Amino acid sequence: MPIARPVRNLPAAIRIKANRKQVVMAFRIGACEQSAWENSRSFDGQGYRKLERGTRGAGPAPSSFLGKAVELRRGIITPVLENDGLEVLAFMLHVEQDVIRELSVCLNEEEHRRAGGLRLERDRRRFIVSRGQLRHVLASRLGISPSEIELEYGRLGKPHLSRRMPARDLRFSVSRSGEVAVIALSIRQEVGVDIEAVLPVPEADEIALCLSTSEYESYAALDPEDRLEGFLQRWTRLEAVSKALGCGLGQPICWDEKDWAVRSFVPQPGYVGSVVVRK
Repeated sequence: MPIARPVRNLPAAIRIKANRKQVVMAFRIGACEQSAWENSRSFDGQGYRKLERGTRGAGPAPSSFLGKAVELRRGIITPVLENDGLEVLAFMLHVEQDVIRELSVCLNEEEHRRAGGLRLERDRRRFIVSRGQLRHVLASRLGISPSEIELEYGRLGKPHLSRRMPARDLRFSVSRSGEVAVIALSIRQEVGVDIEAVLPVPEADEIALCLSTSEYESYAALDPEDRLEGFLQRWTRLEAVSKALGCGLGQPICWDEKDWAVRSFVPQPGYVGSVVVRK
């Protein structure tokens, strides 16, 4: 699979010149089942359960992403990172049917059409739960009903609060992979988040060509047993940056590390995540 090499002329930046469709297709097929771009908080009957405080990620990612996080419980939101106005929450997408029905109520017509257009029941469930929970999370912060949440979309599909919403400076980013989803919240500063299940990626070496020179060289220098973790660290960071900037990986991306705070976290054993927020 041909992948265009990135432009490599910015020493302190990452610049990508790659076909997103080709890169993502290779990654998704190689990793079996990955996804992105929705999210939530726990919901119980007619309202929220109180946030159950789990382990908070306060520093660099653990040396291994396997088995180094609190196990998520179905229907319970777990904070996995909180730092200086940034919050990352994780939750399971596999919930009971009564919860799915409750969450479905607050979706608008367009969201119901999107859910109905998904062929697999599993995908419909994941969309309804992630979008419904996102509405409840935002509503709890804005003090309005979940059904009153109005979202707008950037040119490439990045969701944000409508200009008619209160507290429009609340920024968010969502990601899901398998049965785990996360939402990152930040006040005023742009934020991006991405998670991936730790699964074999046969095309990792080829996909890594879309990294910057320094990122690629550090990846290539890893021992074979560290390659999967190293690839996923770099991939989720790249995806998080693209989400924060509101563009796709198929577009040229330039970001200077001095302008962004980058954090790694573990939303669930067997998963890896990265979140970026503009300083």
